[in-house]
Amino acid sequence: MDTTLPPFLQTNPPPTAPPSSARIQALYASTSSQRTTNPTGYNANTQWWASVLEETLRTGWLNGGDDGDRLIIKVDDGLLSRLEDCQGKRPKGIGGVIANLTTTIPITLYPLPTFQSSLSPIQAPPSLTSRYIGRPLWWAVGQLNPFGSSGDKVEKEETLWSKHGKGKEYVHIPLLEQAASSFNSYISKNPILTYTDALYDLDSFREEYAKFCFPASSSSKKLPAGVHVLSLRDIEVLVRWLHRDTGVVVTDGTVIKVLDTNQIPSDHPVTEADRGVISIIIAQRKVEKQISGLEKQILESHEKAKKHLANNQKNTALSYLRSKKQLEDLLAKRVASSEQLGSVIRSIDQAKGDVEIMAAYETSTSTLESVLSNPSLSPDRIAATTDALAEAMADQEEIDQAVRIGGELAMGGKRVEVDEDELAAELADLVEEEKLAQRASEKKRLEDEERAAKSAAVAAAKKEEEEKLQPVLENPVSAKESVKPSSAESAPAQAPAKAKPTSSNNEDEQKWNERYEDAQMREDAERRRSQEERLKKDEKRIAAE
Repeated sequence: MDTTLPPFLQTNPPPTAPPSSARIQALYASTSSQRTTNPTGYNANTQWWASVLEETLRTGWLNGGDDGDRLIIKVDDGLLSRLEDCQGKRPKGIGGVIANLTTTIPITLYPLPTFQSSLSPIQAPPSLTSRYIGRPLWWAVGQLNPFGSSGDKVEKEETLWSKHGKGKEYVHIPLLEQAASSFNSYISKNPILTYTDALYDLDSFREEYAKFCFPASSSSKKLPAGVHVLSLRDIEVLVRWLHRDTGVVVTDGTVIKVLDTNQIPSDHPVTEADRGVISIIIAQRKVEKQISGLEKQILESHEKAKKHLANNQKNTALSYLRSKKQLEDLLAKRVASSEQLGSVIRSIDQAKGDVEIMAAYETSTSTLESVLSNPSLSPDRIAATTDALAEAMADQEEIDQAVRIGGELAMGGKRVEVDEDELAAELADLVEEEKLAQRASEKKRLEDEERAAKSAAVAAAKKEEEEKLQPVLENPVSAKESVKPSSAESAPAQAPAKAKPTSSNNEDEQKWNERYEDAQMREDAERRRSQEERLKKDEKRIAAE
């Protein structure tokens, strides 16, 4: 951190970006004479100081830390000393800054005494008389003034400081609006549910909302480390604003009542019952504080008794123990009183809830009676309506029958009476025909398969025989040479030798055919058995359908 900067710019985070050294010198030397010689620079300096005052006030730095005011600024020598630079130099143009903030629309600083005593909202629109008569009249007077208007005269800084400073206090309206917005946001997220929870005095209101009503906006800078809550004077100003300017609470100066969003302040003033409840709440809060104090005293007496007993001071230790017993007896009584007051407060809430429930019952009763008083809901009107509806339905049925009969006559026939037994018999015949057709189709398929199998077997046998005879056909000479007769006597024996192979081949072919036919018969039998089982299943399925 640059130690050459003024102390308020050395905070973390600073209220505004620290300017250069030359810029700081210009800011501290700014006077009212610059209004005419350098109006642009004067306005820029005024705006810079205004942002510094706002942020240092919001963070608590301007009024002395965590316990200082955050919504009220006091313009005096203490303010100037807080704004001194590192060399002890005070800004010269603060009087002009305050004058600008108190006169420029919208107003930023509002005098505290006027704020507290005003009965009408601070930012109320001007009346029609002021808008259409007063302002034009003042403008005309200014035009007729041959010496010029008083606004042309530049007041000196000393005059501005005397008029707007020297211990005067102001409410910072933008920060106040931010605090009110934070309060409304918190109430919308945490609505009040019971009658007594909506009633506060100034201390309990601060204890409940001082932390949550802290001023903040989208442009607000990050707060430095520390505790940031509104002071008691801040709460007074905030409650005044919420009561008079926004209408979200009502107060008589002692009791503060938080309203629901749909409640009108004029319809819910502070009553004697409200004041009585507040007195009970204050009494309970005092008793709870006494209980805390008694518990602390009992602990201290016990520790002191132990200490004196350790020092062998039995009489003193006994005295502290006796005091402890008396305090414990008083503590028991205060606890009982606190519980009794809490029971009274709960009873009040219950009674108030019962009143609201009865009011809801009365409203519901009157509403229901109003609805039932409608002439269309009278018993005679209901009976006449239902009778007319029944007659209309009967007429509609007669019309439907007439249309149906007319349609049958137009088609040239009468309605056919259907015999259910005859339909059942016809359905059984159709099922039987379907079974026969399936059986015939299956039988034909089996026969076709059998013929195809036999043809395939014969073709296979012929192919095998041709393969056996193929070598003989290809080499007839070698086949002849394999059999050479030696003499004439051997010729007669040649014939039997040639016939023997032929007989053997026929026997082999016959055996092969027999084996094939046997296998084919077994295959056909198995196929028929499978087919019969499938037909039986189909018959059962068709019968079931």
